[in-house]
Amino acid sequence: NFLPSTGRLLAFDLPAGEGVRVDTGFERGNEVTAFYDPLLAKLIAHGKTRTAALDALADALDRVVVAGPRSNAGFLAALCRAEGFRKVDFDTGFIERNLDRLGAVRRPPDLAAIARGVERLLKRENERLATTIEREPDRPQSPWDASDGFQLSGTRTVALPITADGERRIAQVTYAPRGVSIRVGGEAPAVDTTVIDAVDGVLVLRHGRQIKVALRARAAADADVDNKDGLVRAPMHGKVLDLLVEEGAQVTRGQRLAVIEAMKMEHTLTAPIDGLVSDIAVAKDAQVAEGARVMTIVPHAEPSS
Repeated sequence: NFLPSTGRLLAFDLPAGEGVRVDTGFERGNEVTAFYDPLLAKLIAHGKTRTAALDALADALDRVVVAGPRSNAGFLAALCRAEGFRKVDFDTGFIERNLDRLGAVRRPPDLAAIARGVERLLKRENERLATTIEREPDRPQSPWDASDGFQLSGTRTVALPITADGERRIAQVTYAPRGVSIRVGGEAPAVDTTVIDAVDGVLVLRHGRQIKVALRARAAADADVDNKDGLVRAPMHGKVLDLLVEEGAQVTRGQRLAVIEAMKMEHTLTAPIDGLVSDIAVAKDAQVAEGARVMTIVPHAEPSS
């Protein structure tokens, strides 16, 4: 069973095959809102043994493509492969005891997947620029029309401002005689990904995770270098279970601020910077949309010299 967050389905592919049946009530282009039973689709697997059925189900989950809303397909694949679950050695606390092994905790960013998203964004931008070149019908192509960053004076590296799931990052784009290379945090683009174009960026799917990558306007990026805005947003659509701070409270970076329940799991929001709590925009038990402002942390004023 898939328990997605809200959004528009940009891509939707549930692979049927031998021993696997697919039931779904959605298709590509549908809007998935918060006002529905969270079941998006079902994969049903069968086999001669429990192990064979679990293997078929895990393999099918690995090949699932759900872009737009965030699904828990990767978590379900990990559950199918969990030793205790396969041996029927589990109870109602099994998932809670194995959150880390099942990938159901906050994980480090997938830098290789982010780099793959940047690669696609640059290719898309070059394709767009190519369509803007005005040339007379009988005029031959010119090397000056190229927009690939080639230069005669060796290698050049450019710092490209991007966002990955809303977090500001810098990609290193190197133009060399052999072509363009991209690194994010030292990682090259991953090849085992599915990349889906979106209006304001791309969605990169890898190992059951979805990351939204977008280019940042350079002017906005320059303004952000020394400015931490302290904005705390909801990571996905859900219900505010608890507010752990009050207006005006002094908090430190990493301190717990609120708890949101989404996809039947609890997500803790923490302070991005040291400062004072301001503009709490939600209340306990309220529903919040993905990306909605929850509160703002106002940084401490710099002492005057």
